[in-house]
Amino acid sequence: MTAIYPYLTFENAKEAMAYYEQDFGAEITYHKPLSKEQAENLGLPIDQLNQTTMRGEFMIAGQKIICSDATMGHPQTSTLISIMLDFKNDDEAARNLFNRLAKSENQRVTVPFGDWVLNNLMGQIVDKYGVTWLISASKQE
Repeated sequence: MTAIYPYLTFENAKEAMAYYEQDFGAEITYHKPLSKEQAENLGLPIDQLNQTTMRGEFMIAGQKIICSDATMGHPQTSTLISIMLDFKNDDEAARNLFNRLAKSENQRVTVPFGDWVLNNLMGQIVDKYGVTWLISASKQE
């Protein structure tokens, strides 16, 4: 079986995972810092390796997201890719997450949560890293 996971790159992925844990209710499931050899090969300082991320994983709404530090320069956000969290038939969970995110100053609501197409609900926010999140669910009647 094949799986597709969002893979996000940050200047400081450990800091980003803490942000997603706080604002999105994410669960950090894995964190591996760069090794001394990896940092040396990349020309990076080795004095705080525990603050680096070679690979990190966290879960939001039961979905795995993988991340790492940008080791070859500054990452740039893209408006070409968005992440959709589809809560299927749990419109209450979708609405609760959207409302939680909308209340924080760390995110910007770009589409208010509400009626969408084909009996669905959807809202869209952009997080503090420039990642666009679409939160959707089917309406419960």
